[in-house]
Amino acid sequence: MTKTSMAKVGSVCSVLAGAAFLAGGSIFFLQVGRFDWNSIRSISEYLTAVPFASTMWMIGNWSAALASFLAIAGVLALSDEMRPAHEGLVRWTSTLAIIGYAILAVSNVADVYQIHRMALSYAQLDRSAQSALEAMGSGTLDPNLGLRYITIGPWFLVAGCLSLRTGQLPKVLSCLGMIAGFAALLFVVVSFLELQALTLITAFIAVVFHPVWLIWTGLVLGRNRQESCI
Repeated sequence: MTKTSMAKVGSVCSVLAGAAFLAGGSIFFLQVGRFDWNSIRSISEYLTAVPFASTMWMIGNWSAALASFLAIAGVLALSDEMRPAHEGLVRWTSTLAIIGYAILAVSNVADVYQIHRMALSYAQLDRSAQSALEAMGSGTLDPNLGLRYITIGPWFLVAGCLSLRTGQLPKVLSCLGMIAGFAALLFVVVSFLELQALTLITAFIAVVFHPVWLIWTGLVLGRNRQESCI
């Protein structure tokens, strides 16, 4: 009964998380290259000069934060299904994924309440205060996005590999998870090496495949739950 209830909750939350991540990711890529993420001055100029930029910033960050909380339910539900295949790996990587989604949620909420507010008030500060803020940087909690990718990536990779072996998920979905997981881990490496072109490519793959995986996995969990009830 408990497992069935978790599958139901995880199914719905995973689909909603995928939709929210898709919205937030689209907004993120619309803003890539339009400002320097580590410069309060650059962010302030962008938010002031571009119509609806401030609104897009808020929607993008809140979408990602909400999606992160919802995605944790999907991780718990899928880990219940996959634990018999390899309990140790599933428990470890699913715990990492929960930590990663928590980092993602906290980072986006902090961006809303810290960076967004500082950027909007930047133009009203005197020159010395502006210089002090600029020297501090934007203050984002995960500036290179490495923490979220290195914690969530292993879960996608392991879930994809195990489900491909056991057949618990469709083969295409399993391969999608493996690609998303590998891209997330590769992003951390190329970002550390400052390979800009590869960083954008791997980030694009991870951001696009991530919501697709969540939505599809949620639908599969829902279907499996219905079949188990028949």
